[in-house]
Amino acid sequence: MKRTVFIIFFTVIITQQVYAQSKSIVAVDTPTAYTIGRGTYLISTLFYDEGGVELKAIIGLHDSIDLGISFDVQDLIGTGTPQPNIPGVVARFQLTDHIAQLPLAIALGYDSFHIGRQGKRDHASNKYNRMIYGPYAAFTNTIFLFGAEQYISYGVRLPVQPDFVPEDASYFLGIDIPILSSFRIKTEMERVYYDFRSPDEWLVNIAARYTYLDQLGIELAFLIQMNGEVNRVVRLEYHGEF
Repeated sequence: MKRTVFIIFFTVIITQQVYAQSKSIVAVDTPTAYTIGRGTYLISTLFYDEGGVELKAIIGLHDSIDLGISFDVQDLIGTGTPQPNIPGVVARFQLTDHIAQLPLAIALGYDSFHIGRQGKRDHASNKYNRMIYGPYAAFTNTIFLFGAEQYISYGVRLPVQPDFVPEDASYFLGIDIPILSSFRIKTEMERVYYDFRSPDEWLVNIAARYTYLDQLGIELAFLIQMNGEVNRVVRLEYHGEF
């Protein structure tokens, strides 16, 4: 299983013909250093395994500042008992965006990375029995292959809810590859602990996304834990202007 996951992770970056698209604020489940833009908004509904649903709304207060909220409910669809998680704040402040002196986008932010079982780490010492990541630092580079632009994002994030556990800080790495004018493939590795322990808990995710007129997006993703568990995800998004 591990060999298959790594083959998927590295081979999806190979394409024949690619074209530029708008910059994405996420890889699959991890952030990039980009924002949605001043005077715009993003509404997202995400469906995941066992009837879970995450709702998220973000507004662009400035070209460098996003602010929003997220709310996640496990077992919302189906016969199970709904299990609401802690509502989350979504915020991102872009420090720089590929200026001549520093050709790298950098952002600091807060988000709730906790969709499904593979998005959480069990933590039996608290009543929520899960550890939720929040603050992060993200960096995004652009690379040029096959005559077009692709994006590589990486960074670190910390768990803060309901307890701050610095030893569970983790790295992430994502690759975003636009193909044609409305299709893109994305892949990432996340929850890689800073000391590289517990590799069976690491996640390797892949996604395919179709966007219509840079406004309506639909994405199919697989969050693959290294122990073999898979969380299937469908995301619907609408990006509009005020």
